[in-house]
Amino acid sequence: MRQYTDELGVAYSAGLADSIESFNRTMDAYLASRNTVMPMLEALIEQDPEMPMALCFRGYLLKLAADPRFAGAIRKIVASLEKTRETLTPREQQHIDALSTWAANDTVSATAIFESILATHPKDMLALRVAHYLHFYAGGSRDMCDSIARSVSVWSERDRFYGYLLGMHSFGLEESGDYAAAEATGKRAVELNDDDIWAAHAVTHVYQMQSRFEEGIPWVESLLPGWNGANNFIYHMHWHKALCHIGAGQPDAALAIYDTHLEAALADDFYLDVCNAASLLWRLEMLGMDVGDRWEGVLAISRARVTDDELIFSTVHYLMTAARLRDRATIETALDHFDKWAGADTSQGSLCRSVGVPLARAIVDIGEGEMQKASATLAAIQDEIQSIGGSHAQRDLFNQLRQFASRQEQ
Repeated sequence: MRQYTDELGVAYSAGLADSIESFNRTMDAYLASRNTVMPMLEALIEQDPEMPMALCFRGYLLKLAADPRFAGAIRKIVASLEKTRETLTPREQQHIDALSTWAANDTVSATAIFESILATHPKDMLALRVAHYLHFYAGGSRDMCDSIARSVSVWSERDRFYGYLLGMHSFGLEESGDYAAAEATGKRAVELNDDDIWAAHAVTHVYQMQSRFEEGIPWVESLLPGWNGANNFIYHMHWHKALCHIGAGQPDAALAIYDTHLEAALADDFYLDVCNAASLLWRLEMLGMDVGDRWEGVLAISRARVTDDELIFSTVHYLMTAARLRDRATIETALDHFDKWAGADTSQGSLCRSVGVPLARAIVDIGEGEMQKASATLAAIQDEIQSIGGSHAQRDLFNQLRQFASRQEQ
């Protein structure tokens, strides 16, 4: 392999010079949440099978799926990368360390490695994006914002990926409560590149957090036609639109979005689709709506994945369906899993001890009508729930559940 430098000044080891542009085209697709990312990456690996950053990219994508069934494939990628470690650049070696550490579910240390990469290579967009994700699922709103802010100052508007960088900065600003800057930055990112669904997502969050629901609905509607090639993240945008309808006093419109967009997405067995579905159904039921047998459509995937140990955030959402339907066998399996997970020497295991176990039990208690117990449990951990990650808008469900339980016990 030889070393090549891309237009941002980032060095890559590769067998072919053309692989660098192929890598960056794949990065473009990834940042735009297109459904072509993995096929493009597989084609790159086929033409340049030992390109280390292409292999790291594949490992990161598998890990980003938050699916423990990919653990074996990720370990094989790490083993392959280790064979070429000594011939690679220091940055590429750090990426191997980051993937290996993340594969071992030590997300705290993995995040520190990514930030170390960014300290010397602030235009490494792959490191920026993955660090962004890891801060997000650690509940680190300020860390997520600061991570991007440190790099923004050395980028130029002429740089490739610059618009996507602004979109990421917008989301960090929003989650940190700087809504005016988040809105301006996110809209600028969309002006530069209307493919940037993450930037549009950040602006939608601003509308949600400021209760500007009547602005959020047309904002999403105006951009949806341009996202025909998007991956499953588009369903999360439909979910946000549904929340805006709820906020605007239009729960029927929210339920129609569930039926039109969110229910069919469950067949893809992707964690975010289940989070969208379960959280929306429970929000609607707390408003007094009859959602019929829609919970049944979520049950199969929830049963299959209540023992996932990637993210507490997603696994508690898998549990919601079983809790709501009082599926005792699945509930017992899930609670036993949470107890065992709490003993794991991993970042999520540590969080499970302090937050995951009580949160899971509170969800089950609400499903079984034990409102006083659930209310007390949720009140006791309400300041810690942020640590399981997700956005303020997503975690607001747990606040709503606490308030709902409190009302029901009175």
